Amino acid sequence: MTGKSITLAAIAGAHGVAGEVRLKLFGEGAAALSHHKSFNDGALTLLKIRDDGKGGGVARFAECSSRADA
Repeated sequence: MTGKSITLAAIAGAHGVAGEVRLKLFGEGAAALSHHKSFNDGALTLLKIRDDGKGGGVARFAECSSRADA
């Protein structure tokens, strides 16, 4: 296996005040991302993700605990 990175989503902005982020998805939706736990070469750890009902997603990462962190 090679160390190539694949872009699955991009952070589009903060969502709410609790540190959640809005995601622009490039693939099969939020459910497909839930199979991955680490993003940005290990810099972000996924805690939960859900579909936003608009073709994107809303995610919570362990490293983001406030809107400013997001």
